[in-house]
Amino acid sequence: MTNLKNEFSWSKTRDETFKTCPRQYWFAFYGFWNGWLKDAPERTRQIYILKNLKNRQTWAGEKIHHCIQRSINNIRRGIKVLPGEEIISITLNRMRAEFRSSRAKNYWKKPKTCALFEHEYGVEVTDQQWKEIAQNVETCLRNFYASDIYNGLKAHGKDGWLKVEEFSSFYLDKIKVNLAIDCAIKKGNAVIIYDWKTGKTLSEDLSIQLCCYAFYAMEKWNLPPDSLRVIEYNLPSNKANSFSVTSGEVEGIKGYIRGSVKDMQSLLKDPENNIPLPEDQFSKVENERVSLRCNFRKVCRI
Repeated sequence: MTNLKNEFSWSKTRDETFKTCPRQYWFAFYGFWNGWLKDAPERTRQIYILKNLKNRQTWAGEKIHHCIQRSINNIRRGIKVLPGEEIISITLNRMRAEFRSSRAKNYWKKPKTCALFEHEYGVEVTDQQWKEIAQNVETCLRNFYASDIYNGLKAHGKDGWLKVEEFSSFYLDKIKVNLAIDCAIKKGNAVIIYDWKTGKTLSEDLSIQLCCYAFYAMEKWNLPPDSLRVIEYNLPSNKANSFSVTSGEVEGIKGYIRGSVKDMQSLLKDPENNIPLPEDQFSKVENERVSLRCNFRKVCRI
């Protein structure tokens, strides 16, 4: 474990964190490193545990994705999928157990267990608001298992599967670019990538995500952008939108990534080994809206 190397890579999430607050970025990608070791300094261990906090919406979204991933993988392997209602019941029971564990702050002793932001920072959440989280999970799963998309995937041929909930990567100028693909299938000469949305849809950075998908398809499957279709399925509203990407848009995103990488690496004292400047060289955004949502606010003291 001690010989793990913190290697530099780029992702949409990393870019968003850097744009939100450079200090938060330092905590999330450098300050936590080696915090899992038994002899880690106390503050480093704290940063590691705080990095794993999730707000209730993110937690619910991950549970929904996990259910869909398991069902689709079972379809791929020819394993019978449980009825939707049974899946919902199992999921909600697991969430109740995780909620109790998080409320007891067990994650400070067992960092891999559920750690909710609201419990760590004493955010006031009414019983009704917690119920709404459960209701959203139920709605999203019920919509998915009754959808034409799910029925289409059940009928898809065994040889046409490419990716299901996998972390993938490609390289740009020797920089690793990470992305997560919810589901990708081959249909004739085209590839369809499905993106499950459990909250707000059509984010302002959607073009970045779409172009990264296209870039990956070009590199991994030797596929021209016009042969790729991205279907964004908003589970709460039960609506799907289809998108395509042009070669020009892919070239544009290359420039964006290069610029983002340059900004991030300007705060490295040793870019080759991904060694950052001291913590205080990463500026802290003085914005209450940002700080109140930051996982690291209890250790951000400079």
